[in-house]
Amino acid sequence: MRILIVGNDPMDIGGVANYTRPLAIKFAEHGHEVRYLYSGAYHSRYDLSLKPYLKLHRDRFPFECAEIINSECLPFNFGNPEIDMQSPGMAGLLSEYLDRVQPDVMHVHSRFGLPAAINRIASEKGIKVVNTIHVYGYICQKRVMIDHEGKPCPGPSDLERCAVCTGELSYRKERFRAVLRNYNKALKLKSPAVFRLMQRVKGSLGPAPSGGEKNETAPGFLPQPAPQLARRLAARLRYCTETLSRYSDSTICVSNDVKTTLESYGVDGRRLLVQHIGSVIAERQVADDHPLHDPIVIGNIGGVNHYKGTHVLVEAVSKLPIGNFVVRIFGKYDEEYVRVLKEGSGSVPVEFTGRYHPEELPEILRQIDVMVLPSICNDTAPQTIFESFSGGVPIIASRIGGFPDFVRHDHNGLLFEPGNSDDLAEKIAYVLSDPQRLVRYRENIPRLKTITENARELVLLYEELLEKGSGYKKASGSRPLQKGERC
Repeated sequence: MRILIVGNDPMDIGGVANYTRPLAIKFAEHGHEVRYLYSGAYHSRYDLSLKPYLKLHRDRFPFECAEIINSECLPFNFGNPEIDMQSPGMAGLLSEYLDRVQPDVMHVHSRFGLPAAINRIASEKGIKVVNTIHVYGYICQKRVMIDHEGKPCPGPSDLERCAVCTGELSYRKERFRAVLRNYNKALKLKSPAVFRLMQRVKGSLGPAPSGGEKNETAPGFLPQPAPQLARRLAARLRYCTETLSRYSDSTICVSNDVKTTLESYGVDGRRLLVQHIGSVIAERQVADDHPLHDPIVIGNIGGVNHYKGTHVLVEAVSKLPIGNFVVRIFGKYDEEYVRVLKEGSGSVPVEFTGRYHPEELPEILRQIDVMVLPSICNDTAPQTIFESFSGGVPIIASRIGGFPDFVRHDHNGLLFEPGNSDDLAEKIAYVLSDPQRLVRYRENIPRLKTITENARELVLLYEELLEKGSGYKKASGSRPLQKGERC
């Protein structure tokens, strides 16, 4: 089977790429012809030509990667929702690429730097289209449904509010800023004087956008909406939900909450399938029976930022009497953000350990007795769930997004009200009052779905879709794209 994965840069460590990369590898190991398409916009892959083209890589993975350079779609097109829908230059590039690789199935996992129209373009060529919803980019321009005040947002029910939340960015300035970012590293090494000049030019462009996976939402930032932006955002919402209803043969919801959310905004429920993702770390799941630490170690892994709720955890433990516990927070962090958190934590034993590498995770998990995952955004199916459970660590999590699909209250962990540090403090106190509860929770951790099992069930889904209709409508004159050739 010819499978095209559309995702984030497969070289990324973290986020969606931690799922799509091993998934694509598994498909290739099972004998399928795999290709992987992604936009370089997220990492500012822009040059001075600013004309979109493809760059091929065949030497890093057992499948061909095609990176879009100079994407017309920025990662965040605030104030320009039409670009999220479609753009002529990208449509031509994507259409020609699909004609060349002729996939049986295109599976979209991320549209960072890609228009929603990729679904229509593929569908009209007879390609079976599958989407997996890892973040809410189809209904929220910021993707994480956190508003401009840093508070959880239920979704785009009030488009005037969305217009205030995103504001408007200068499209030309943002593309030029991306070019500068791309050249910064080389200039800093080879031409320090030119680098300093470029930095001054970059500073004159104003603040960069915030929102999404990499650039966290900054509380207190209040952009100014463009005239008629709410109306244009409404058109974007209609276009994107209709795209899932008409041009996605199956849309995989990685948790029940995703399905409920999409249906509430008009996506055809008959096209929606709830299917939990698999993980690499599940292949090494252990039934941990080590004794609890003294003092009890409360852990947190993953993102250290506002929308992951790090502040909620620090506030919660600061409300507890100093006792038989310590808090260890693992992950890369912004020094100013952590400085503010530490100032408010008083004498509570909170340790920020900093960045870690994936291979260090098993040892990190052995240090933790209970994991706290206090997200305030609608995390759809966080990898941190699978990582924690794979090491035999029970979880205290926000009752939001995909967490309730996996964390059963008072069975293999606890759930608390999102953003409520009082409720979280109460739940932590509950397990500290009888630490043997953690042992019982550990015994109830379920067996996790592996990436191998997930790959097999996806192939079955693809085969089922292919049986329902004809495959790729071949374009005349198509040929394989050669390495180094621009499309």
